Amino acid sequence: MRRRTFMACGASMLAMPWVPRAFAGDDIPVFYNATEKIDDSSLSAKALRLAVSKIDKPYVLKPSPVGYPTQSGVMNALATGGDLDICWVGVDKTVWNAALPVPFPIDGGLLGYRLFLINGQRQREFSSVKSLDDLRRYIAIQGPGWGDIDILRNAGITVRTGLYKNLFRMTVGGRADFFPRAAFEAINEQTQHVAAAPGLAVEESLILKYQFTLMFFVSKKKPELRDDLLKGLMAAHADGSYEAMFKTDANVETALSKGHLGRRKLIEIDNPMLPSNVNSIDRRLWLSL
Repeated sequence: MRRRTFMACGASMLAMPWVPRAFAGDDIPVFYNATEKIDDSSLSAKALRLAVSKIDKPYVLKPSPVGYPTQSGVMNALATGGDLDICWVGVDKTVWNAALPVPFPIDGGLLGYRLFLINGQRQREFSSVKSLDDLRRYIAIQGPGWGDIDILRNAGITVRTGLYKNLFRMTVGGRADFFPRAAFEAINEQTQHVAAAPGLAVEESLILKYQFTLMFFVSKKKPELRDDLLKGLMAAHADGSYEAMFKTDANVETALSKGHLGRRKLIEIDNPMLPSNVNSIDRRLWLSL
């Protein structure tokens, strides 16, 4: 798999952990959603810390005094000037219009590469799938309200829904034929749920792709913050530290080392929920198989 071509190949410098800097009373607080774990190991949290470390301003990341438990609550807070400056969510038209996007694909579009959880006894059937028309003969399953549902149905794929905890048993039990997941999710969830859903397997031959990514969004009252974060992210790419951070992320490593994404039959579909503006983001920032 090729990564973003404008970055130095084989960069060996690991991204250093972000350490809050001391300033003499001139800190600029940046409030993130209190329900997010900014100190955890998620790719988005690490990308935000890295970006801030590249900015020559005293930004200090702080939890919002108000926790917003839903994405709609988060976006409303950003749109109306609530106690929130930044969030990271999957891009769609609704969030794009509600806040200021930082036009940088945090995951390089990796979330748009989908592997399937299936009943492993049906691998031969899926190995015979060669096109989208072939895939349309099978029924996908998703959780209720998931954004993937509209994307799949727009491509002519039948989708059934169920509670997340039941989706794995429903897949092996024949209530649906395949459960599309982000590559790392499929691999991790197969391990986690195969005991309760015997026969659950990661399909071996196919990969479904639609354009989708995680991005940072900031309050419309903070255009300078948006600009600074973009500068910080691009600086991290230019010096190789973003590439190093990206490649050592646990979920990225799982997807790239265990998913064998470049060896699979690629089926591409459109994402009708994607803002057209995303297409203007530098293509060198995206994953390429």
